[in-house]
Amino acid sequence: MHAMALASAVACLAWAGVAALPEAHAQAGASEAGMATSHTLNLPAQPLGQTLNALARTWGVAVSVDATLVEGRTAPALQGASTLNEALRKALAGSGLEAIPVGSAVTVRRQGSSARALGEVLVTAQVHQGEATEGSGSYAASRVSLGKGQDIRETPQSISVVTRQRIEDQALVTVGEVMQQTTGVTVTYGGAGGLGGSATSFLSRGFEITNVQIDGASVDAFSQQLFDPNLAMYDSVQVVRGANGLFSGTGEPGGAINLVRKRPTAQKQILGSAAVGSWNRKQVELDVAGPLNAEGTLRGRTVLAHGDKDFFYRGADSSNSLLYGILEADVTNSTRVTLGASYDKLQSTPWREGLPRAPNGDDLGLSRRTALMAGWSHYDKSAKELFAQVDQQLGGDWKLKAQVNYQKVDSDARLANLSGAVDPATGLGAAWTGFSNDFRSEKKSLDVNAGGPFSLFGRRHQLLVGADWTKVRDDQDTFYSEMDTPAWLTNVYDFDPGRIPPAVSERKTRSYPGYGATQKGLYGRVNLSLTDQLTAIVGGRYASYSYDTPYINYDATGGIRSSGREYYSESGIFTPYAGLVYDLGTQWTAYGSVTEIYKSQANKLSGPTPGKALDPVKGRSFELGVKGELAEGRLNTAVALYRIERTGEAVRDPSYPETDVGNLGLTCCYIAQGKIVSQGVDMEISGQMARGWQMFAGYTYNHNRNKTDPAQLVYSSVTPKHLFKLWSTYQLPGELSPWTLGGGVTLQSTTYVSGTARSYNPASGKFDGANVPFKFTQAGYAVWNASVQYRINRNWTASLNLNNVFDKTYYKTVGAANGGNWYGEPRSALLTLRGAF
Repeated sequence: MHAMALASAVACLAWAGVAALPEAHAQAGASEAGMATSHTLNLPAQPLGQTLNALARTWGVAVSVDATLVEGRTAPALQGASTLNEALRKALAGSGLEAIPVGSAVTVRRQGSSARALGEVLVTAQVHQGEATEGSGSYAASRVSLGKGQDIRETPQSISVVTRQRIEDQALVTVGEVMQQTTGVTVTYGGAGGLGGSATSFLSRGFEITNVQIDGASVDAFSQQLFDPNLAMYDSVQVVRGANGLFSGTGEPGGAINLVRKRPTAQKQILGSAAVGSWNRKQVELDVAGPLNAEGTLRGRTVLAHGDKDFFYRGADSSNSLLYGILEADVTNSTRVTLGASYDKLQSTPWREGLPRAPNGDDLGLSRRTALMAGWSHYDKSAKELFAQVDQQLGGDWKLKAQVNYQKVDSDARLANLSGAVDPATGLGAAWTGFSNDFRSEKKSLDVNAGGPFSLFGRRHQLLVGADWTKVRDDQDTFYSEMDTPAWLTNVYDFDPGRIPPAVSERKTRSYPGYGATQKGLYGRVNLSLTDQLTAIVGGRYASYSYDTPYINYDATGGIRSSGREYYSESGIFTPYAGLVYDLGTQWTAYGSVTEIYKSQANKLSGPTPGKALDPVKGRSFELGVKGELAEGRLNTAVALYRIERTGEAVRDPSYPETDVGNLGLTCCYIAQGKIVSQGVDMEISGQMARGWQMFAGYTYNHNRNKTDPAQLVYSSVTPKHLFKLWSTYQLPGELSPWTLGGGVTLQSTTYVSGTARSYNPASGKFDGANVPFKFTQAGYAVWNASVQYRINRNWTASLNLNNVFDKTYYKTVGAANGGNWYGEPRSALLTLRGAF
C-alpha cells in the first residue's frame, strides 16, 4: 500500500476511534490478561521508585505516582515468578499506598484516596515498552532501544538521550537541531548534502556517525543523501558514542543514532501546538492517540505537522509537511503487532555552497544576510516510509521481535551558486556553477531477534541472538546547467539572489543506475552474571557486505562517452564485543568495554597484481566509566575515559605502480597501515536536580591524531578539543509556579581547516603568488539560549524561546577558500502555544 494512503487510513482510524470512544471506556480497567502474565523477578531491596520503574519496564505498562509519595520509602526484594498485581502488592506492602488500574495503566496512590495521583509523574512507560520519554516531564531516561533494549546504567558505553521534554523545552524541530544539543557531537553544514544550510554530517570523538537506527533496528548505513527527518513523529533521540559494530555493522567508530518513534498511548490523548518566530517561521502540529476499542487492545496514533520558514540569509526558504500514522494491536495475550507509515514532504529554495574566502584564507567580512545563490533554485524531496513490528512473548520470559522497514526517497534539485575564492579588493573571483540532480532511493531492512534468561552454574543470565539484513538501492542523474550570467552579477559585495537569470540550458553529464549496498549479519550477546555485583557482557557479529555502482558518462551531445561498474564484496567479517559492569551499590555502576566496527575497502588491492582485497578498516573503542542513577532514577550521571584506534586504512604502496585491475573499479596496489587515534573524556548529567529543576549538562574533551600522515597531524580539526553544552529549566515556587524559566549555552574551543592556498603577489596586485600553507580558524565561542514558559491552565502552555541571545557572530562550519563557510544563526525568537487534552 502506498505510504500516503496507509498513513491517511491510520490517521482517520485514530481520529475516529479516539473521538468516538466514551470516557468510561478510556477509564476501563487494565487488561486482566496482561496483569495475570507471569514474569520471573530478581529485584533487590531498593528505593520504592526504582522498583516501580523496574516493574513498569518488565510488564510494559504505565505506572504513575506523585514522587512525594514514594520519597524515602524502600521496597523489599522481589524474587521468583509473579504477576504484576502480586509484585505491586509485595512492593507496596506496609507503605500505606495502593495500586489502582486506570485504563491499561496503573496509578499508585494513598490507600483509600478517591483522587488520582497528581503532581510530578515518576513513571510513564508506554503500553508497549519502557523506552518512551513522553509525559515524564524529565530530562532523564533509564532505558533505550539501542542494543535491542537495555538499561543505560547497565550498558558499558556512553549513551545520551534527548527526551521529548527537552525537545519541547528547547523548541527543537529537526534531528540536526537535536544533535547540536547532544553531548560530544559536532554538526557540520553545507556541501552536497547540506542543501539549504541544513545539517550535513554528525561527528563524535573525531569520527563521523554513519549509522542510523529506528526503534533499535538499523535502517541506514550507506546513503549519501542528507538524513534530517521531521522530529514530530519521534518520542526521543538516543546517541551512543564510540564503535557500535555489534548491531550497526559497517561504518565509522563515531557512534550511532537511534530514533524512537511515538507510539499509541493507553489513554486518549490530544496534543496540539502552533508557533511563530523570526524569519517568517510558522509551524503547527496535531497529535492524536489512544485506544480504538473498548478493551484497549487496538490503539492508534497520528501526527500531522507543517512548517514554513525563511533562512536568515536572503533568498532561501523551506516548507515541510508530515503525516505519520501508527496502529498497535494486541492480537493475543502474548502477541503484539504494529503497523505504521509516514509521508514527509520538503519544498525549498536552498543555498548549497556556503560563503567563500579570500584566496589566502582571509575572512571577507560578508554580512550574515549574504547568500550567493540564484533565487529560482529549488530542492524538493519526498520521503515515504512503511514499517511493521511483531512482538511475541515466548515461554520462560523469552521474547521474539521482528521488525521490517521500507523507505523511499525521491528528490529533484535545480541549483545555481557562486563558488571560488574572492579578491577582497574587488569582490570578484567566484564563478557560477549550475547543478541539477534527480535522485531516487529505496531502503529495505529486516531485523529478527530473540532474547531471554537462562540458568547456568546456579546463576541467571541473559542471552540475545538475532539476524539482520539491509539493502539500499539508489539511482540518480546529474546535469550541468549552463549559466549566461553578466559578470557584474558575480560581485559578492553587491549581490541579490533575485537578480539571477535562469540557466539557459541543461544537459545530462552522469547517471548512476541502481547503485547501492547490501549488508547482512548474525549477531549475539550474552550477559553473564558472575556475581551479584559483576556482569560480563560478551558478543559478536558475523557479517557480509557488497557494494555495486554502475555508472554512465555522457558527452556534450547527450551520447554515451563511457560507462563502467564498481563492484566489490566480502564475507566472514567478525566483529567482537566485550564489557564488564560492576554495581557499586544501588545507585552507581563502574564499567569497562572494548567494542569494534569495520568499514569495507575490498575495492583496494594489495600488491603484486592481480592483487588481493585489503582487510576492512577497523575501528576499536576502549572505554572506562562510571554511571549513576540517583534520586530514584530521576537523575542520571556518567563519566567516561575513552580511546579509539582506527587502523588498517589503505595508503598507496610505493613498491608498485597504481593499476586498474579488471573492469569492476578495483585498483592496486595499497598497504593497510593507516592509524588514527582519538582519546579523551566524556561527562554528562541529566534529569531532576531538585523539585522543579531539570538540567542537562555535557562536557567532552577530545584529542585526535593521524599517526601515519605527518602533513596532517590532527585527524579532525573541526572537532573542538573542548565542547560543553548546557540547558536547564526551573519552575518557580509558590504563587509563581505557573512560570518556568530556562537557559543554556553551547561553548566550544577553536576549530580550523588547513591546506595550501595562493598567496598575495605585490608585483601583480593579485592573489597569484606561490602556494603557501593556510589555516582557516574559528576561535572558540559561546552561544547562549533562553526560554520562559507560562502554564495558562491545566490544558494550555505558552513559551518563548530566544536563541543566540547575545547575537554572537561566528562560523558554525569552517570551509575552504572557494566556499563551505557557514555562519551560525543570528538572534532569533519563537513563540509557541501548546495544548494537551
